[in-house]
Amino acid sequence: MGRLKWIWLQAKGRLVFGRRVSVFGNFTVVNPKNIKIGSNCAINHDAFLLGRVGISIGDNVVLSARCMLLDAGLDSRAFDGLQDQVHVAAPITIENGVWIGAGAIILPGVTIGQYSIIGAGSLVRKDVPPRTIVAGNPAKIIRAIGPAENLLQTSA
Repeated sequence: MGRLKWIWLQAKGRLVFGRRVSVFGNFTVVNPKNIKIGSNCAINHDAFLLGRVGISIGDNVVLSARCMLLDAGLDSRAFDGLQDQVHVAAPITIENGVWIGAGAIILPGVTIGQYSIIGAGSLVRKDVPPRTIVAGNPAKIIRAIGPAENLLQTSA
């Protein structure tokens, strides 16, 4: 990536969020006034944040490539023929230290507990407890992360 493009992307991150956010590719934010983001976060290529009612992102959060935070949409039961299409909108909360994998989708009303990891391609419809790894469609708990573990730290 050229230096000029990198400078532009970092400036876009500061303009949209007003805090120290590292940007590694273009991203889309539909309603920036409804999105709060903490410090030392990373946003990767093609991340999408809707922000219709509210998205709150804590400190030290990683949004991987093509993940989507959708705080509004249609109720999934509408597709089962049980009812007419019903629009739902509820805030999303991403607590400190969360890593959201590439292509993951977070739906309205979800809270992701601190230091949790969302697997790539996962569809998260329910709250995720702190220190938990979830993956799949729909996302299911894979395992808990012990208090002494730091999965984001690389060994030398």
